[in-house]
Amino acid sequence: MIKAIFAHLTILYTVGGKLMKLEKMSAKDYEKYIMGTIKEYAAEKEAAGAWGAGEALRLAKEEYQRLLPDDLKTKGNYFYTFSDTQKTIGYLWFAKNPVQEDDAFIYDFAIDSEFQNRGFGTQAMAKIFVEARNLGFKKIGLHVFGSNQRAIHVYQKLGFITTDITMRREL
Repeated sequence: MIKAIFAHLTILYTVGGKLMKLEKMSAKDYEKYIMGTIKEYAAEKEAAGAWGAGEALRLAKEEYQRLLPDDLKTKGNYFYTFSDTQKTIGYLWFAKNPVQEDDAFIYDFAIDSEFQNRGFGTQAMAKIFVEARNLGFKKIGLHVFGSNQRAIHVYQKLGFITTDITMRREL
């Protein structure tokens, strides 16, 4: 059984001597986040050849609406913002797996390019592991596009293992 999360969560920690804050995403941050992430997801699906240029944005919006019918308040979904004292560093969204209820799935994890390769992503993910455990999850998974070798390397360093590989070719 998944434990209830506190109404507001703020965790402070340092990365390379800089203060970093992890907190539950606010409604204001969610509005900013969701529009950008839908566009980015559409572009990634198009670049991977999964969706055509004319349909990618529409399909991405439809998929997000299906996954998040109540937006930020959709049951079983957890949204976080990472920031330093002045600026947002990144976002993370994970949810309860509908089939394996003690498993969580990371739908999105993004660190602003200005903060990449400085340890923020690794530390943010470590804090999310703790948060997911505190919520009662036993495992956490994610999807990464095959072309994103840098992310694959980071996830492997964090202990993720490959469980499936989906491939395709043109006919």
